[in-house]
Amino acid sequence: MPYQPGPEIAPNLITTVIFDLGNVLLDWNTEQVLASLKLPNSDLQLLRDELFGHQDWLDMDHGKVAETTVAGGVSARTGLPMSVIVAALDAAKQSLLPIPASVELMREIHDRGFELICLSNMSRETYAHIKHLDFFKLFAGIIISGHEGCMKPDEAIFQLTLQRFNLSPNKTLFVDDSLPNILKAQQLGISTYHFKRTDRCYAGIRQILT
Repeated sequence: MPYQPGPEIAPNLITTVIFDLGNVLLDWNTEQVLASLKLPNSDLQLLRDELFGHQDWLDMDHGKVAETTVAGGVSARTGLPMSVIVAALDAAKQSLLPIPASVELMREIHDRGFELICLSNMSRETYAHIKHLDFFKLFAGIIISGHEGCMKPDEAIFQLTLQRFNLSPNKTLFVDDSLPNILKAQQLGISTYHFKRTDRCYAGIRQILT
């Protein structure tokens, strides 16, 4: 079930909505990315384990390591050609397409006067690829982990977001698909909605913001 605001938080006081990107506003499905590469299953498993499922991926999101360095490391560990690693990274970026229902919701609540903030775990290189998308114009502020050197669910990136944009936790709704991120936000007194990409989910967010 989606997480609703706690009893100490009055939803009708919310003035700001913080949106995650992957699986909230943008498609993100590792298996679909891998399937698009048309590689032998053995190579796909190596990419699954040594690229998308490896600590290196999190380190890119954390801003600790550059994409080119990660690609070289994956190639060295797996024996896969650099061209294959680069193709996988490019396919991952290309897969990040806007989710129409989410963008519609975002535009709706923006037009109703809510302030919108982006808070996403994402590498610098991936953000550079998608930052031109039209819906980014609706954000009053953007926090990308790869640029900040901290990432969800660490408290530091939530505190950074609140402080940088002068947000009151009890006037803020955080929408994310990751339960650990949701739980950390709740600990800080932020109202949350655990995003599931269903009609019920979209209706629930609209209900909170009525």
